[in-house]
Order: sequence, then structure tokens, then C-alpha cells
Amino acid sequence: MNIWLELFGYLGTALVLLSMMMTKVEHLRWFNLAGSIVSMIYGACCGTWPTAILNLGLAIINIVQLMRLNKLKT
Repeated sequence: MNIWLELFGYLGTALVLLSMMMTKVEHLRWFNLAGSIVSMIYGACCGTWPTAILNLGLAIINIVQLMRLNKLKT
């Protein structure tokens, strides 16, 4: 497998793990969204569709929750 693709997958994993260390929910959502998008792309490139679909779902959830948080601020 291409080493750059493999490193890209590890980046997604690292972002999701890093998001779990955030104390502010908004930061958690942004980092988790970034990790989900990277992991979704990685899963699609590798043909691991369950991984890609799971991360697509997580990205959608994070977007909806970020919109909800933004609405509460105003």
C-alpha cells in the first residue's frame, strides 16, 4: 500500500483521538469533523466502505451539532 495513503489514514485516527482530549465541545466537534472527513476519504480510497460510511455519518452528526451550537450562541 502507498505509504502516503497509510499516513493519511493515521492522520485521521490521530485527529479523532485528539478530539477526545478537548474540553470545549465546539473544539471537540471541529477536530472530530476533520478526523472523520480524513478517515472517510481514507476508507473510500482503500475500498473499506463500512469505514467510509461510518465516518460520513459521524461527519454529518458533527456538522449538525456545530450548527446547533452556533445557533445557541446567537
